Amino acid sequence: MKLSAETTLRGITIAMGAIAALMVAVEFQSALEAERAGEPATVVSDDPLRAMLQHCRTLTPEELETDTTCQAAWEENRRRFFGLTSNDQETE
Repeated sequence: MKLSAETTLRGITIAMGAIAALMVAVEFQSALEAERAGEPATVVSDDPLRAMLQHCRTLTPEELETDTTCQAAWEENRRRFFGLTSNDQETE
């Protein structure tokens, strides 16, 4: 089956339009990523627990087993997360 010149040109036009739309989408995504990169990624907090947990995240599981300060920090974090008071007993 032989394609006419009009059908061939129509196909080329559609392909070029699709490529142009793809290029616009890629450029738009790049602009959004550049904008996000300019925003500060750190959260400023006066909470000493947050700083302690950040330190504890760097420990290996073996180090964490013996570090009672980090264990207490994670326990306090769980208590805050679940909204428990210090008088509540764990139900395990």
